[in-house]
Amino acid sequence: MENVLDYYIRMLTNINLDTGQIFGIGIIHSWVATVTMIYLFILAALIYRARPKAPENRFMSLLLITEGYKMNTSFYMLYPFGPDILPLSQYNRVVWFFFALLSLLLYISVASFYPVKGLTFMRKDVIRKNLYWALPVLSGIIISFLLVKNGGIVNTFGGATYVFNSVAGGVADVHLYPGTKDIGTAYVLNLPDYVPYYFIVPEQTGLARFFLFGQVLFALIAVFLTRSAKKTLEENPEKDEKAKEARALSIGFLGKAVFFGSMVFFMIFITVKFGQFNLLDVATMGTNVPLLILYVIGMYGFLFSMVFASLFEGLMFTYAILKNEILGIDERLRKTFTTAVFASIGAILVLVASELIETFIEFGWVGGIIIGVPMIVLRKPIFALIHKISNRIMPDSFTTKEKMYLDAYALAMEDGTITERERQLLDMQAKTLELDGSRVKYLEKKHDLENQEKSTSPKIPENVAEAMANKIKSEAEQHRKRNIQDE
Repeated sequence: MENVLDYYIRMLTNINLDTGQIFGIGIIHSWVATVTMIYLFILAALIYRARPKAPENRFMSLLLITEGYKMNTSFYMLYPFGPDILPLSQYNRVVWFFFALLSLLLYISVASFYPVKGLTFMRKDVIRKNLYWALPVLSGIIISFLLVKNGGIVNTFGGATYVFNSVAGGVADVHLYPGTKDIGTAYVLNLPDYVPYYFIVPEQTGLARFFLFGQVLFALIAVFLTRSAKKTLEENPEKDEKAKEARALSIGFLGKAVFFGSMVFFMIFITVKFGQFNLLDVATMGTNVPLLILYVIGMYGFLFSMVFASLFEGLMFTYAILKNEILGIDERLRKTFTTAVFASIGAILVLVASELIETFIEFGWVGGIIIGVPMIVLRKPIFALIHKISNRIMPDSFTTKEKMYLDAYALAMEDGTITERERQLLDMQAKTLELDGSRVKYLEKKHDLENQEKSTSPKIPENVAEAMANKIKSEAEQHRKRNIQDE
């Protein structure tokens, strides 16, 4: 096979859903998933370092590590590996299913940190403080038991096949992981410019599908738990910050259920129709182009939905735990959300447009230009719209230090202006509180905008307000006199 760079270029520039040239999409997914995994690990580290001994931070850090590793579904597409990658890919699946089971347990255990009716026993310190190590141990024991009981990886989660295509239109070289069912003869796409290429076919047992599809069900359960906790917390004004945490977690779990769940139904359809959902099914469709395109969209839609769901979930969880701990974390998370949504929408639209144009005039790059140019020209209003959405799901939240500075700034702005002496005092306050200049400007701008909105809101004229007050007092006095007469 040619060098790695040439392989990437050939795969990425020859994507065509009509003919099954889809391995470039697999490469893109693998790299996007890997970057997302690293990003979630970084968020997990931030949460842990903020309060290393707090049970809640340890729990959320473990949850983000778990969600991050689950991005590692197709690492073997990162590089043109040979058949010797098969054992490693199988061992990786065991670790993946360990984290998949762990995530299900973590979703339910979120009730240990928020008041959920009927599950108050889970808030005991002996449970809360030991979840971060007890749940991984329990998951490891269950996975080990399943492997021993079923006699190995293949019978527990499924086998794996490595297919290498070296000659256009010929027969592929097939390598099986020990115990994997033989797929028989595998033929190569008759496309000289696209060969050679390789792919790995992972099989799924019923248990493997349960761990995969069960993510949606357990995420929905977590939504109900956190929403119940939010309602309970809102009944106590002193628990307002905790209620906001529960709200953010609820939105995070709901996002996972929506993003991931939207494609699970598609995959259930594919599983019912084909028995598996992997790249081998592409070869069974022959010239049935509509079915082939539908299948590819479903399969890669499912894989990318896992990435988007975990990224959104990670952002919301980090916002919930750190919004009052790390300076400006909410603003940085909103920027990440806005950028990720814009890039994702743009990439999907460009791919769809390119495929549609390719169908009619065989120049798919024209579709990329048709979509790409307006996206670039209209990027500011699009960013503004996405930013508004991010502000709704992740409202501004200020740390204790930021609130102290806002109080000082509000006091200095009572007369509407900042004197030179007041500015010096504010600068000293910002330095003492360890706030950088950009954050100080953001806080002051936020305060000024809120005050401006209050000043522009309709007010009752003083004479009208005075008349209304006098009328209310008069009616109250008459009511008091009538009560005295009745007595």
